[in-house]
Amino acid sequence: MARTSKKNISSVKPQVIYSQPNNKVVYFMMGVITLFLVFLTIKVYSLEKKIASGTGTAPQQESKISVKELKKFAKDLKLETNKFNKCLDSGEKKSLVEKDTAYGTSLGVQGTPGFFVNGRFLAGAFPFEFFKEIIDKELAGTATNNCTDYSEQLQQYCSDPQNQAFIPTPKTLDVAGAQTRGSKDAKVHIVEFSDFECPFCIRALPTVDKILKEYQGKVKLSYLHFPLTQIHPNAQKAAEASLCAADQGKFWELHDKIFAVQQTAQ
Repeated sequence: MARTSKKNISSVKPQVIYSQPNNKVVYFMMGVITLFLVFLTIKVYSLEKKIASGTGTAPQQESKISVKELKKFAKDLKLETNKFNKCLDSGEKKSLVEKDTAYGTSLGVQGTPGFFVNGRFLAGAFPFEFFKEIIDKELAGTATNNCTDYSEQLQQYCSDPQNQAFIPTPKTLDVAGAQTRGSKDAKVHIVEFSDFECPFCIRALPTVDKILKEYQGKVKLSYLHFPLTQIHPNAQKAAEASLCAADQGKFWELHDKIFAVQQTAQ
């Protein structure tokens, strides 16, 4: 309690009267507060469960390539949906996708997209001109393993050991069973390790399409799976779905559909 001091006020101390609280009122108020806290706790818990299950007022937006959407794509492409859905739900293609990923890792692939142009590694969504230089050298028979034999643009990606996005020394690849596009007798064989949910793979798709169009009959493309599951949660099932579609002869149709719906969202 604050004190005030005035000279003309009597020195007699004022009395402060303390009243005893009514115990019934105190207990009643404590009961009300307790009930309110219990009610609030239940409401918060209920809201958290709804949000976590996607039924609350703030659900996460469903992926454009979720399993539900992949099944819609199969229907749109007139696949035998019962067979496709059983294949996808059972996970029977999981081991094949994992085999591709393990093989890519053994070749030095660390991210996507990763390309091998007649075995020469080019990591990333590079512009068409970079691929063109490598392909033209392969077709002309002037390709070498020396970094300095390539343009300054490419040299900056092969001269620094810490930033080797281009490795001109070729590797021999075994792509038996891979899905392919282009002429079987093509002089240039491009092997792509890709992830259906990777934004850089989506960005690289027009470049790949342009290569196949401009070098028709001269370039063949083989596609292998490398889903980055830690950051792309839908990539694994999308890869499996593409192989389920391949059983019905429509790998590339589903491949194109999966990438197309994501291109429109970028």
